[in-house]
Amino acid sequence: MTQDSEKLSAFLDGQLSVAETEAIEQHLQSDPELQAELEALMGADQVARDEFDEMIRAPVPLDLARAIQEAPEAEVANAPVAPAAGRSWLAALAVMLALFVGAAGGYWTGQSRAPAVASAPGWLQDIAEYHAIYATQKRHLVEVPASETEHIQTWLSNTVGAAVAVPDLSGQGLEFQGARLLVAAGKPVAQLMYLDEDDRVVALCLIATDTPRAGFAERTIGVFNMVAWGGAGANFVVVGDDDRSDLRAVAEAAATQV
Repeated sequence: MTQDSEKLSAFLDGQLSVAETEAIEQHLQSDPELQAELEALMGADQVARDEFDEMIRAPVPLDLARAIQEAPEAEVANAPVAPAAGRSWLAALAVMLALFVGAAGGYWTGQSRAPAVASAPGWLQDIAEYHAIYATQKRHLVEVPASETEHIQTWLSNTVGAAVAVPDLSGQGLEFQGARLLVAAGKPVAQLMYLDEDDRVVALCLIATDTPRAGFAERTIGVFNMVAWGGAGANFVVVGDDDRSDLRAVAEAAATQV
């Protein structure tokens, strides 16, 4: 694995400092090859998680379960009699189970560690996946409509743990439609939904963090463009179709109001 690959892997796992994370994000903007490598790592990570999920859901074979249940009790550790050769498979089984539990423990330790880093790129990947679903909705685009803006701000602020304000983006040709509550990187996320004159969706999302990112960073994940920034105890991202050229202006307008 190259040094860049190791950095990207740590970037995905949320193991870099804020400064290192921002440096990688800036590098991604100008290096298509690095962006492609990041997306490949994301794909490989998802495949590994899917395979692990299938493995832990698979039932233990009946014969193996019976053998474990019927296995004789362990002998006294200082007994002079050597263990029977026929029981060597039990030792092998114990090693296999230990390896499995160890792998599972490492996986879940990694999972429990990730939500603590709100600026980890995983939350942007989650947002992109949500946007791919909700941006296609018409009648069910939002959970709470724009007519309840005051309630939206109170509800999401209390739930997310950071102040949520609904910016007026009419100057950018966007009309507020309402809001949803999402979960990304294991944390609640506020999602404010806007439509342009062509009924295309632009979303503004917010996640609480103790280490807001500095400055604006532009990224592309799949078929969506994103502009992320931080401030006031939260990280923000504006997401829209990859052919939009106005997202930076949208983000800058929103940043003055949130």
